[in-house]
Amino acid sequence: MDRTGGGAGMSGEVEERAGASGEARPSDARGGERDGGEVEWIASDLLALQLLRPLLDGGGYLPWSSGAMRPGGLVTICNEIALGGRRRVVELGAGASTVLLARLLREQDTGATLDAIEHDARWAEWVGKRLAREGLDAVAQVTLAPLEPHPSAALPWYAAEPLTAALAGTPVDLLIVDGPPAYAPGTGLARYPALPALLPFLAQDAIVVLDDILRVGESEILQRWERETALRFERREAEAIALGRRIA
Repeated sequence: MDRTGGGAGMSGEVEERAGASGEARPSDARGGERDGGEVEWIASDLLALQLLRPLLDGGGYLPWSSGAMRPGGLVTICNEIALGGRRRVVELGAGASTVLLARLLREQDTGATLDAIEHDARWAEWVGKRLAREGLDAVAQVTLAPLEPHPSAALPWYAAEPLTAALAGTPVDLLIVDGPPAYAPGTGLARYPALPALLPFLAQDAIVVLDDILRVGESEILQRWERETALRFERREAEAIALGRRIA
């Protein structure tokens, strides 16, 4: 997911994604984004942080920035894993959420796995090392897939070869779309190729989660996906995510 963390040895892009955009701040009941993509947290996010506390405390501090998925959205995903019996999770865009979800999968001990796809080499390395340090690499892994042109969009998408290799095997029953980055001007539709590219790999009962739906680009992506596929999305504005399922 959108990146958190960072350090002096990281690239400028990673540092910006890791937290230079500012802190998350309380807002009104609905929440939203400030200019520049800075997320304003709401009361339900603070409650969600308490629900996530066992995972947050499970392996030491994880850096968190306004680029990360809102806590409420992350709780929804955790509930889907814990209560929905999801066995194959794929996350587009690695981050602190990758580590938290891996901690949950280890705790659940059901044999479920997580594959995170990341385009930035240094960030993929950081998340991968963190997974290994906590002994989570048995349930989760990070695949480096640099961005390259995609035929269905004018914007770059994950390289086909590493992406296809990572998706091979058991059908994906939970897809989290929080990458590639789509905050810069002109990149609002960067995540559109997710369904055209990954639909053949999805289980029939798969759930697709799109983050950052309060942005204009993601809103348009949802409309296009619903026109072009059999998925229909429940928009949860308070969590800034949408959940898509195939209609009967």
